[in-house]
Amino acid sequence: MVVAEITIIPLGEGPSVSKYVKKALEVFKKYNLKIEPCAMGTVLEGDLDEILKAFKEAHKEVLNDTTRVVSSLKIDERKDKENTIERKLNAIKI
Repeated sequence: MVVAEITIIPLGEGPSVSKYVKKALEVFKKYNLKIEPCAMGTVLEGDLDEILKAFKEAHKEVLNDTTRVVSSLKIDERKDKENTIERKLNAIKI
């Protein structure tokens, strides 16, 4: 299981990017992934191949509506223990 953080930023489109975030989220919903939208990006949990496909499709979908997009993908993959969003959040509870 992989946990990944994705950020897709359209450049030159003004201060609000919520319509682009919604486009990316709609793409992610088509895949067999757990989706956690956050204030500064989206966290996905699932199979690495599914995450990579979803990332590529979401990047292209946002690019369809603008002339420039900068995207980033951080991947956390572990072999020593279960890797889930919930486990990671429980590990940092105060």
